[in-house]
Amino acid sequence: MHAKPSSRIPPVPTINLASVVYGLEDYLRERDADPAEILRRAELVAEDLVDPERRVPLIRYLELLEICAAELDDLHFGLSFGAQYNPRHAGVVGNIALASRTVGEALRTVGRYLPTMVDSAIHGLEIEGDMAFTYSYYVDPLLMAYQQKNDWAVAFVCNLIRHGLHDPEWGPTEALFPHLPPEKPSARRERAQMLRANVRVGHPWAGIRFHAAVLERPMKTADGMIERLMRHYGDLRLSGLEDHDEIAVLRRNIAQLVVQGESGVERLARRIGWSVRTLQRRLATRGLNYSDLLDDVRKTLALNLLENRNLCIAQIAYSLGYSDVSAFNHAFRRWVGQAPRAYRNSQRSRSDT
Repeated sequence: MHAKPSSRIPPVPTINLASVVYGLEDYLRERDADPAEILRRAELVAEDLVDPERRVPLIRYLELLEICAAELDDLHFGLSFGAQYNPRHAGVVGNIALASRTVGEALRTVGRYLPTMVDSAIHGLEIEGDMAFTYSYYVDPLLMAYQQKNDWAVAFVCNLIRHGLHDPEWGPTEALFPHLPPEKPSARRERAQMLRANVRVGHPWAGIRFHAAVLERPMKTADGMIERLMRHYGDLRLSGLEDHDEIAVLRRNIAQLVVQGESGVERLARRIGWSVRTLQRRLATRGLNYSDLLDDVRKTLALNLLENRNLCIAQIAYSLGYSDVSAFNHAFRRWVGQAPRAYRNSQRSRSDT
């Protein structure tokens, strides 16, 4: 008999804002915008941008990017700001990545230490044939609709690789986005020029695709001593996060496994270094079991992906590890009482009214 899911309200996702928007006030002033007014509209204060230990609700960061884009009348604000951002300001994440030996190690570092900077975010790296795909997404259905976050994330990864290779002209083969706002052809060309890549829309996650051989290229910024010191500090930060919210850590790991097509309890236990029995026991103490948690993560990702109208239901089902659409339809009906297509149509009708 399955245990009932816990009624515990999940904590609000947060972000260390100072790490991701370093230099924003100067950037805005140079473009004749008023940083104080923009922060006020985003329900933030100046200290949020400079205190390296302060975390604010993630939604405030997403709103901030959108407000900046509107105020500057710049559809590509996330790309523009991300392109000039020095990855070294990204705290543990940026400094370990830049100190890594190879591009591949740097990108895997981002995936490991990203929780020290932002909650509910996943960064992945997959290799298929001679191509690599590095991507990011949020395990929260309320965060999908914000475009500027995807632009910033893609620009950040491109910038990290360019800094590491000391090659400001490096570009991926493709930049992929779940969706984009309506753009004139000239604006789409400008986006492609900024990324130095072909732009494709309709992928489940935002990311870049490039030749896998790049992963083996040495980082010109590599520094063994800095890497060891920052990894030690980063591991301490991760340990503190795990002690603070074990379920959030499990949800993040399950989300990564789901996207990779592996969602068995044995695989999760092996990934986090526990036995299956220990995992099940620790979940039981919180009134949960693995099936409950897997269902909750899949539901969250499904609600997220259904916001992307470029994706058909079959693509969403496959992205969540379902072997056929009917199994996904059955699960979604159980979660929300509607078929996925009906739910998407109801959300569209609601947004049109």
